[in-house]
This record gives sequence, structure tokens and C-alpha cells, in this order.
Amino acid sequence: MIRYLILAFVLLPLMASACSVPVFRYGLEHWLPDAFEAVVFHRGELTSAQGEAVDVLRGSGLNLELKTIDLADEANAEWVEAWKALKGESLPWMVVRPNQRTGINWLRFSRALTTENATLLVDSPARREFTKRIAAGQSAVWLLLKSGDTAKDDAAAQQLKERIKYLHSVLKLPKLDATDIANGLISVAPEDLRLEFSLLEIARDDPAEELFIKMLLGTESDLVELDEPIAFPLFGRGRALYALVGKGINSETIDQAAIYLTGSCSCEVKEQNPGVDLLMMADWEKIVKPPKTETNVQVQMTNTVATNLVADNLPEVVTIDGGAVKKKPQPVDRASGRRWMFVAIIGIIGVIALLSRRGS
Repeated sequence: MIRYLILAFVLLPLMASACSVPVFRYGLEHWLPDAFEAVVFHRGELTSAQGEAVDVLRGSGLNLELKTIDLADEANAEWVEAWKALKGESLPWMVVRPNQRTGINWLRFSRALTTENATLLVDSPARREFTKRIAAGQSAVWLLLKSGDTAKDDAAAQQLKERIKYLHSVLKLPKLDATDIANGLISVAPEDLRLEFSLLEIARDDPAEELFIKMLLGTESDLVELDEPIAFPLFGRGRALYALVGKGINSETIDQAAIYLTGSCSCEVKEQNPGVDLLMMADWEKIVKPPKTETNVQVQMTNTVATNLVADNLPEVVTIDGGAVKKKPQPVDRASGRRWMFVAIIGIIGVIALLSRRGS
């Protein structure tokens, strides 16, 4: 009997974990980006210029955890071997890598500590443009990393532009559930939530994007070896969904990514969703912009959703050309979900009672 009770406690939270907020917005509001890990090795006091470089790495809104190691300090003796193993050219030296719990152990940035190198690492025009577009309300930005082959790059860009335009005409956002709004899962009114994608192109040899490009190619272990245009759907607080490479940039794969991003968030736990967080410098809490007048906005949002709930809740089918995905994810009906949850609870209790009687 005990094992059935354990099963009930394990399954019921999973049954209630989905929400009606689309993935792109839920990620923006609730998924804190994984912090990169940085170590600065130096010997003795840093100069003013070097201190400025460290300040860049400590920038506000940056998902980077920094540790400075003075090798002249006997308390840091254990770090001496680590410094030797790096084979750095000179001190001070910075080493940056993704958080090890992400499993991305093949990507590392190792360079002299200078303001220029630190700035290249944490900021770039493409990242600023991405942040600007997300702040303006876009759902996601398709970043196309060009290969240098004009014909291939133009074909990939045209494919993305055409498909994005088409998806704008057929995809629809899920209806927000009043309970999700009341629970603070979204901070904007339904009418202010919009579905919009855009394309951002960067050259593979752009010096201003050098370290950002290395970061993008490091989201998967073999991307750096590929001489093809690569598209990354970027959303949330700087999260790359996955990479589409060369001929993989097609109607089907674009549709799959778009439908996932605009569909209801089936699991609120970030780690159980696809994607890799990038190093970004942005004040995401201000970008999300919680409602200023909570009471009025809450009433407005609740009334809108209440109207939606009266409408037909049957699954909405969207046919997408090109043999791609034929069904748009069904908006989650939290009220219906809870009814099924209670039915499940009653069923589990009934099973437990039956097993108890048999056991006795």
C-alpha cells in the first residue's frame, strides 16, 4: 500500500506542472539563465586598467560568477597547479566556462585579462540587438550565423524569412488560464502578448562577435567543425533552443521550433526543457516589467481570460505547408486539468482502498 501512496505523491505534482503561458514568455519571466564561471589569475595587486577589466566581468545583469585568485597569496597555493595547467601566456589571465552542471565541458574561453577581451566576452552588438527585440515584445529571434558561402547563406536567410512570414499567418498563441494569471505566471495582459519572430544575421568572421560566435558554436560539441550556415532560435533571457545546420534549416525544423516556443509551457522546470543559456548582459527584471497598477491590470486580464474560457475549447488544428508539423499544440485548460487531477486522486484512493481490503 505504501508504494501506491508514494506513486500518488510522485505523479500528482507532475500532473499539475503544466501552464497555459507560452514557452517563450514563461522562459522570459521565470527561467533564470545559468551562470558562467570565471576565474581571474593574477599575482599581486591589479593595476587600474586591470581592475577596470574585472569590473566589466562583474557587470550588472551579467550571468557570470567571478572568482579572482592572487597567486602570491599562500592561501591560494592549491590554485598554482591549475594556473600551470592552463599554460597561459602571462598574468593576469581570465578563464571562463559554462556552469559544469550544464554538461558543456568542451567550451572554454582563455585569454589575457584586458578590458577589450572582457568586453568581447560579455557584450556584443548582436546580443544587444537580441535584448532590444525581446524587450519590445518579440517572441523569439532567429539568429543566422553565416558560413561565408554567399549562395548557402542567402538560401538559408530566404528560407527563414519566408517561413517566419508564413508562421505569423497560421500560428496562434494559447489562451491564458485565469488561474495562471492569478498565480502571477505572466505579468502582461493577454492582449499585450504577441506572436512575432524576426531574423538577425551575423557573419562568421565578425570581430565584434568573435567570442559570442564561439559561444554559439559551443552549444553543441560538433558545431565548430561545420562549414555551413547555422540558425539558432533565441528566446527568453538569452537561451538558444538548438542549432539548425545547412539543409537542416527547412520548413519542418523551423515549424517544430516555432510551435514549441509558442505552445503552452508543458513543464515549468527549465532543466527539463531543451536549450542552452548564453552569456548576456541585461537587466531582465526591468525588461519583464511587472504591472504598475496590479489591481486594475489583474481585473482586466481576468475578464479577458474569463471571456476566452466561455469560447469553444476544442483542439485547434493548423495545417502547415511542406509536410511539416500538422497540429498546433493545444492550449492547456488548467480548469479541465484540475478536474482530471481530482478524478485521478479519487481513482488512486479507490485503488488503494481496494488493495487494502484484499490485503486484509
